[in-house]
Amino acid sequence: MQTLWIAVSVAIAVAGAGPAGRAQSPPAEPTVVELEYRGLTAPDDPLSYRSFWGWGGFEGTKDPFVQAVQERVRESTVVYNGSLPTAKWGVIELKDKVPVALYFDTDADGKLSELERFPLTEPSGPGFGYPYAFVTSDFLLRTQDRREIPFRLLLVGNSYGPGEVSYMWSPCCVLEGQVNLAGEPMTLILYTDGFEGSFTRFGSCSFALLPASQKPSGSVSRSALSSLIRHKGVFYRVTLSGTHAKGETVRVAFQKDTTPTGQIAVELKGKEALKARLTYATITGVTEPSVHLGSSDGLSTLPVGRYRLTSGTISYGVQSDSDWQVTFTDGPGLAVETAQTSRIGLGTPALSIRAIKEQDRYASDAKEQSTFARGTPTFLTPQIKGAAGEMYVRFSQKQAGSSQPTDLQPHLTIVNSDGKQVVSTDMEYG
Repeated sequence: MQTLWIAVSVAIAVAGAGPAGRAQSPPAEPTVVELEYRGLTAPDDPLSYRSFWGWGGFEGTKDPFVQAVQERVRESTVVYNGSLPTAKWGVIELKDKVPVALYFDTDADGKLSELERFPLTEPSGPGFGYPYAFVTSDFLLRTQDRREIPFRLLLVGNSYGPGEVSYMWSPCCVLEGQVNLAGEPMTLILYTDGFEGSFTRFGSCSFALLPASQKPSGSVSRSALSSLIRHKGVFYRVTLSGTHAKGETVRVAFQKDTTPTGQIAVELKGKEALKARLTYATITGVTEPSVHLGSSDGLSTLPVGRYRLTSGTISYGVQSDSDWQVTFTDGPGLAVETAQTSRIGLGTPALSIRAIKEQDRYASDAKEQSTFARGTPTFLTPQIKGAAGEMYVRFSQKQAGSSQPTDLQPHLTIVNSDGKQVVSTDMEYG
């Protein structure tokens, strides 16, 4: 096994400021797009979220809608969504313990109507992964700030034993519109960040840009919604206005960014010289917290400003830069200056162990201890931190004949004060 100390230097091309003294042209008018709401119909729609939230079931609730459904159907189970502002309860109708329909209180009046029963929805193709899926109709989600938001829900179920099904929820709607960027018509899609109805929160909501001529297929890739994006090598400032609510419209404006840019280089110092490359990185703004950038080809040129390297993945090895892979989070801050190279020093990772009583593992004020009474259940948390405080979270090795690296299996050894081995075991996920 190769030693996991890493040495990397990644230089990024720079687009510098224009020559000093040259007259600057006035900024072009921003490109504005108005977005329309669209509810998705198939559980495996290419625009579907493929992210699910589950709260389990809560039988015995006194919710009037649940009671109204249970008076109508013979066999049922209750489902719950704690993040919905209203109408948190639903009911699954069963026949011989098999789910056949979802009842959901779309108008949140506590009464059951014929329009609030939703039968099983079939996926549009094979390989969806969930045997049961229900899609509601569009309804008005009443938010805590009293707005009425057009919305739609997807509920999926998966069997985990005879007659046992677990259920999870997902939003099932997007905002979309067409915008011309870099001379090409593009479809802009905004995704909500949960069940509260917002599609416009920078950092938590997400977006996708697709050629307007391209019919979405498979699973559409999306990025965190950011006030600064890069499209075909050009940076754009993004501003949002309006509200996604009944009778209102969200407008998105794209303005080419003319801020001077600078260069960044990431250096991870280690004990061995290794070939390495930064294959993925996420960057957030410090001066502008609404900036959330991600890149699948490592870091890129950045406009002048202060940022934080929040996470990244490095591919490395002795003979090749593709033998090993490591992922890190909690990277340091960095400052980008005009036509300058800003260097980020990482590396020399060190292992530390935090030990607490197992009974306190979920307590925010749990006290770390170095000694325990014999027989005390103990919860150990290993941490691998680098010189800049970055946290290394995953090491993996590329295997011959496989395109995907295999995670390195950690081994745990515990010895007593006399150096005698007490525990020796491979650690397992979970």
